[in-house]
Amino acid sequence: MTVMPPPGLRSGFRAMRVAWIGIGCMTALPLLSPPSFGAGTLAPTPAATFSVTRQSLTELAPVFGTVEGVRTLPARARISGTVAQIDVKDGDHVTADQTLATIADSTLLAQKSTLDAEVKGARAKLAEAQLDFNRTQRLVGQGAVSRASFDQARSVLRVAESALAATLSQRDTIGKQIDQGAVRAPHAGLVIHTPIAAGSVLMPGDVVAELAQAPFRVRLAVPERYTRFVHLGALIRVDGAELGAAPTLFGTIDEIKPGISDGRLIAYASVPNLPDRFVGIRVEAWLPAQEHQAIVVPENFLLTLSGSDYARLRLKDGSIIDVPIQRGAPRPTPAMPNGIEILSGLHTGDILVAPQAAQ
Repeated sequence: MTVMPPPGLRSGFRAMRVAWIGIGCMTALPLLSPPSFGAGTLAPTPAATFSVTRQSLTELAPVFGTVEGVRTLPARARISGTVAQIDVKDGDHVTADQTLATIADSTLLAQKSTLDAEVKGARAKLAEAQLDFNRTQRLVGQGAVSRASFDQARSVLRVAESALAATLSQRDTIGKQIDQGAVRAPHAGLVIHTPIAAGSVLMPGDVVAELAQAPFRVRLAVPERYTRFVHLGALIRVDGAELGAAPTLFGTIDEIKPGISDGRLIAYASVPNLPDRFVGIRVEAWLPAQEHQAIVVPENFLLTLSGSDYARLRLKDGSIIDVPIQRGAPRPTPAMPNGIEILSGLHTGDILVAPQAAQ
């Protein structure tokens, strides 16, 4: 049989148990408080890390560039006449052989109408000559007509055939001349300017549209003091924000003009994803120059607190501390678009932890 303690004693046991639980909670509170700034903590598992290395960094020389096509060529009229239709406007992208405008020559149109009528008459004469030849051929076989009549019918048929062929040839020639009234794009590219309007009278050779040929490149005007750094295949950096593209674009120099004019060397660089909305717009670009050793880390591994920059460093024992660093200039590269040069605070071999991963 189980002996129950008196009610008063049971209340005392309950109170003692609550008191011991409260003391245990108070003892655990310091373990749950957040660590102070810079204090070591247990390393997160897993965490995004970056190994700090000292690398060769190329100093960049600023130059100005201009977005241009491979070349600019005019689309010209081949016949004289009046502009009947314009199919493009400034800023349109066109493909090779696309119709830009149509020129109509009233004289050619009148000649074509006349020849169309002559073709109908020649076809009628040919049909009549063919009918006479078939009848004569049947009769000469029966001995009803002479051989001379058969030869005459055959000669008339041949003359009718030649007359139709000549008329058709003349009409085709006029048709080709009319077709030349369609002014076509000599290459794919961007329409820069259309100096004509519907109803304009043009002569052969007049400009109908000016086209910048694709693909587009950056024309660099390099000061002569930087010419020793210019070579084929050199990597350049372009400020894409000015073009409404990515903040930084990269390209390579693929053409260098040997002549220097007004203290400038002209070079051309191909830049992938270069916007081609505007031709002739100036952009800021940078050329590779001298090199030096530096530490570059991704910007997302840095944090700013109270106006100071820090990096979260993982120690050998696995703890993480926030160390102050001195941030340098942005150093974007194709492999690290958000690269930042670190002037002080980090050393080769340090392991950085991304701030969001350490939280």
